[in-house]
Amino acid sequence: MRWALGLAVIAAALLASGANAATVECAGIPTCIDVPGPWVAVPAQGEAKFLLDCPQRRGVVGGVDALASSRDIHVTFEGLLGGPVAPGRTTTRYAFFRAVSGHHRQGLFEPRIGCIPSSAGGPQTTAYTISPAGPATDLAAATMRVGPGTVRHATIGCANSERLIESWDATAFADPVPPVFADAVEVVRTVHKGQVAIRITASEALPRPAFVQVGVRCAK
Repeated sequence: MRWALGLAVIAAALLASGANAATVECAGIPTCIDVPGPWVAVPAQGEAKFLLDCPQRRGVVGGVDALASSRDIHVTFEGLLGGPVAPGRTTTRYAFFRAVSGHHRQGLFEPRIGCIPSSAGGPQTTAYTISPAGPATDLAAATMRVGPGTVRHATIGCANSERLIESWDATAFADPVPPVFADAVEVVRTVHKGQVAIRITASEALPRPAFVQVGVRCAK
């Protein structure tokens, strides 16, 4: 109930202000249709995700952008693997957006895409004190070599005055084929006061060294 009321307050503020902020999803694209998405709720903890299509999925995403209820909302989108990075190679008929709150406060974001080919788009009525989405979050990670029958500890945090948004860990193996002993490495990760600590325990059954990565996602 509090979550719904909080979003209602933000939405009401958005409708009250009527401010507009410039977006660049069609910048530099001669033929482009501006496709604004709806305002998507961003939880205080965790991640919001939203898939935005080109009209009738008949185009290719040539540019992306987003508006947000504050600079605290950080938005990214998933690109396809391959090079060079380009419309139709990195993007397809839609874009999958992800958003998080750097200060762990609920908010909203409006995903936007510019689709090729077509031309259109008009100003959107927005509100709240609308601003561009916050800058890209920073990712940092440390990767450690772990031998059979060993226990290792490591701690990682955000640089300078950045805030920790989330963390992850991953176990990897430098084998030519997927190994069958992935469960021979146990990783316990904890977070305390913005610091991420892990405890790695490698079984003696591990036939050869593995690698464990611990990473953080940070916002200014």
